[in-house]
Amino acid sequence: MDLTRQQVLRHRIHQHELDRRVADAAGLAVFALGVQDNTSGSALLSLAARLTDPAVDDFVVTWSVRGAPHLHRPGELKAFARALWPWSDADARARAARPKVDDMVASLRHIATAMRSIVTKPMTKGDLSAALTPLAPGQTVEACRGCGTEHVSDPIFRLGALPAGLRILPEEKTVTFERVHGWPGVPRRTAGFDELVHRYLVLHGPAGPSEVAAYFGTTTREVKKRWPAEGLAEVSVEGRKAWLPEELEIADADPPHVRLLPPADPYLQGRDRDLLVPDKAAQKDVFRVLGRRGAVLVDGEIAGSWQGRVVSGKRFEVTATPYRPLPDLLPEVQVLAKAKGLADASVKSD
Repeated sequence: MDLTRQQVLRHRIHQHELDRRVADAAGLAVFALGVQDNTSGSALLSLAARLTDPAVDDFVVTWSVRGAPHLHRPGELKAFARALWPWSDADARARAARPKVDDMVASLRHIATAMRSIVTKPMTKGDLSAALTPLAPGQTVEACRGCGTEHVSDPIFRLGALPAGLRILPEEKTVTFERVHGWPGVPRRTAGFDELVHRYLVLHGPAGPSEVAAYFGTTTREVKKRWPAEGLAEVSVEGRKAWLPEELEIADADPPHVRLLPPADPYLQGRDRDLLVPDKAAQKDVFRVLGRRGAVLVDGEIAGSWQGRVVSGKRFEVTATPYRPLPDLLPEVQVLAKAKGLADASVKSD
């Protein structure tokens, strides 16, 4: 099967349920991998792009995929901890950005075990870090110019939170952890990564090992070693080899006319950015390293970017940067404003 770019995008948009055909947040397909969040509450806006009545109260926040904060269904945290546990020192070094550390898996297990033992009551990130550093293997500790001290490398610290069975309290202004009750302990080995590959390909396929590796923060070489031997069908996307789950049919549904996707929205997490946004200038705009913007999705194509802010505590104002003429965005901005509990909305252009 040789698929065009347009076919792939229509299929993915359908898989991401951006037509708001799902009524319940817990039933959204994107929770198969978790929904990334940030300090401005982007996860709620991701749900608003998919639901008429979004809410995040029934989900747990923790650092999971790539050590980034994600919302997860509570009952899936244990399985995610096992599936995301590194299967080799090379894999762990890639995820932790520590290429010269020996015994990386053992070091991460030591860190996660210590984190679990320290957090006996709600504890801020700073307090946990201070208590953890004297207990950590020396090779995981580094000097920090920002705080003028030494502490466990931030990527390692983040990778340790989920296997330690720690969740983040969303109501706290400072990152604050508490224990997940009934935790079985730090995983002894990886279990279920094949399922995560399958879930990635359901949402972001067709794709290959390089995209999966980039999504989970490891190397293509390591993912190829764990690539599922069964259950995948090989296809071609504009002449490039890629894979889909065998049971999955390519959807050909019409995309919604307009959706405003926040920064870090699940749809934007696909790692083949040249396919999502072929124009290099637009791609650079949407996927900024700092100050990332949301994407304006129009009839299946990313047609602009946007930034939002709350004005006078009651109005959600969106500033759009169009890559081509845009339709009226106000109805969708009103959806986001309502999700944020605001009474009014407005739109302006750069």
